[in-house]
Amino acid sequence: MRYFLIAAAAIGVFVSSIDQAAAQNSANTIVGVWKVTSFVRKEVETGKISLPYGEKPTGYRIHTPGGYVSYLFAAADRKAPAGNITDADRAAFYNTMTAAVGTYKIDGDKVLFHVDEATSPGFVGQNATYKFSIEGQKLSMAATIKSAAGGEVEFVSTYERIE
Repeated sequence: MRYFLIAAAAIGVFVSSIDQAAAQNSANTIVGVWKVTSFVRKEVETGKISLPYGEKPTGYRIHTPGGYVSYLFAAADRKAPAGNITDADRAAFYNTMTAAVGTYKIDGDKVLFHVDEATSPGFVGQNATYKFSIEGQKLSMAATIKSAAGGEVEFVSTYERIE
């Protein structure tokens, strides 16, 4: 019986150390739920900067351990319609949010994102490469993509880890 108790205690210590190591490793990875804290759009050619979702955007970015990603960002000042939703309301809602889902892989300090579905049909099927860094509970991401209107656009976003 004593050997059984010693073996059970040893297994408990071993499993606990694995859980602690996994928690420490996940703290330094992109896996998790991230709350957006800023989103900046910059036209590379002109240097023009805009905040498409305002100074305090809302939303989340979620990276799973299995390689899936999902995000939705919106302007914090969106208003509910006074009555029935009109086409103008729908256009305003569309212009003040973005969302996409797909798969990702990590390559050093880069996230390779393949878009399976998005609010903008032109983004579906594309591959985007984001440079990222994690400092404590903060995530920063930057990507330069070809604009639908021509030229290149750089997106820089920051997040705080929620989970």
